[in-house]
Amino acid sequence: MFLEKHSRFFRQYDLRFSPRNKRAALLPIDASDENYSVRDAIETHMKGEKALSVQPNGDIIELVDIKNDKNLDVVVLLFHRASPNAADPMYRKKALEDSGKKIKIRQIKKDDDEEQAVSSHLVISKKSISPGVYRSVLEEVPGISMSYIRPIIGQALNEYKYPLSEKDKAETYTTFAPEGVKSENLTQALKKGELHLVTLSRLAKPDAVDCEGYFEPTFEYMKLRVKSKVDGDNWKDVFYNLVKSAKGKGWEHFNVDIGLDDNRRRTVNIDRDDYAKEVLFVRSELVEFKSELVPCSDVVVNDIVAGGAKLLASRNG
Repeated sequence: MFLEKHSRFFRQYDLRFSPRNKRAALLPIDASDENYSVRDAIETHMKGEKALSVQPNGDIIELVDIKNDKNLDVVVLLFHRASPNAADPMYRKKALEDSGKKIKIRQIKKDDDEEQAVSSHLVISKKSISPGVYRSVLEEVPGISMSYIRPIIGQALNEYKYPLSEKDKAETYTTFAPEGVKSENLTQALKKGELHLVTLSRLAKPDAVDCEGYFEPTFEYMKLRVKSKVDGDNWKDVFYNLVKSAKGKGWEHFNVDIGLDDNRRRTVNIDRDDYAKEVLFVRSELVEFKSELVPCSDVVVNDIVAGGAKLLASRNG
């Protein structure tokens, strides 16, 4: 996936910060320099050169900048994904020559000490929506998702010990749990998009194949390609019959692959016990920018922060 010059997709999350010891106070997102806070925990971790993780392929996910934006009332974390082993990028153009149209390609060479990189902003509101829960948006960038940055934030909080109270000096720490905000329903999505595949899965039977002690069955899958029209008007009836029949034959999990009207695809889970009800799922929101955005920055980009903060404000409204 290529990043656009003037637009970004953002995915919305509710971030839950909870003290490991239930008797301890909640750690606020931000506080004065003399008090404990989530921002101080993450900033301390970053300054200690520990706010990073190395992936199995050698790529590095790293927190490189933090900004406390008092005007927009948000805290912003900027993450990099750097790939030492990535191939150098290529550019192409079509040129009309005497012999006909030709495609010319050009490769950008990196220096020996450089790594190809992209960056992503996590914009967190400083206003809690319930005790310990804060709204946020994550800029969608290839290779940087919540599953990659969650361990970095979690480790920073795990190492940040604070007392239970002014009187009780026993220490605790804060846990971190992000949850994608379900903002789209399947009925509306299928009025504008289309259904591609349905995937059924279940735990495989131990005697499904003769493993001779070398292998152990895990899950088995069946993919169903959609032949007739399934849309926002009839999907509930269609899935009521499908799931009811499949459950009777031992299938336990049901996922649908849909194409959305923004040319993106999303896999949505259909609950085996609520298959006749409306289904909500997490959808990314597109934000347009007047300025030209770069794929990677070493400092927080104010325009991107403003776009993310606007999305957060729209949820409050």
